[in-house]
Amino acid sequence: RAGSLAVTNARGVFSRPIAEYIVMMMLAIARRLPQLLELQRERTWQPLRGRELSELVVGIVGYGSLGQELARLLVPFETRVLATRRHPERGAKEPNVEVLGDDRLNELLRAADVVVVAAPLTESTAGLIGARELQEMREQAWLINVARGRLVDEFALRRALESGWIAGAVLDVFNEEPLPPDSPLYDTPNLILTPHTSWASDRVVGRSIDLFLENLARYRAGQPLRNLV
Repeated sequence: RAGSLAVTNARGVFSRPIAEYIVMMMLAIARRLPQLLELQRERTWQPLRGRELSELVVGIVGYGSLGQELARLLVPFETRVLATRRHPERGAKEPNVEVLGDDRLNELLRAADVVVVAAPLTESTAGLIGARELQEMREQAWLINVARGRLVDEFALRRALESGWIAGAVLDVFNEEPLPPDSPLYDTPNLILTPHTSWASDRVVGRSIDLFLENLARYRAGQPLRNLV
């Protein structure tokens, strides 16, 4: 229409590398890689028993393109997945996924061995995971945040890890980036930090260009655009 402006986004471009990052961390957690590396530094020979991903329940908070890609990658591992989304009636294509409404977040937190935060940052989701939610989680559970730093209350997470409410956490995003050298997060026990690199992949730029070119062709042909905002 005259005077209208079509805006699209790059939804899905980063889903594969971030999903692979999460699987990497889940395998490291299940096979106790952090503890094994610590034993190596200590020059200590102590075999540790790990777990298989088929034993775990993974909770995905926010079942968008990233959550769906993660669930797809977990199918061969036979991992059970619980996921929350705004419209649970849309369900899931993957056979290993049970979709819950956003109002059932606590149910997911109580059941999951690994909780993955993959929701968008909005006014309603800021501080989504705070002290109350962390206390709902199992003592042996891990939290992984690859979405936005403000979704998780960092002070509450530090308290949870120092007090043993949960077993550990992985953060790739933070309230303040770059994370300053004097941040107490660096010294928080059982916390793995990475510098917002979960999205980084050699294929991201090419995938972005392919999406742009496809939408350009669709626009010129008068066809519906992908990822229309």
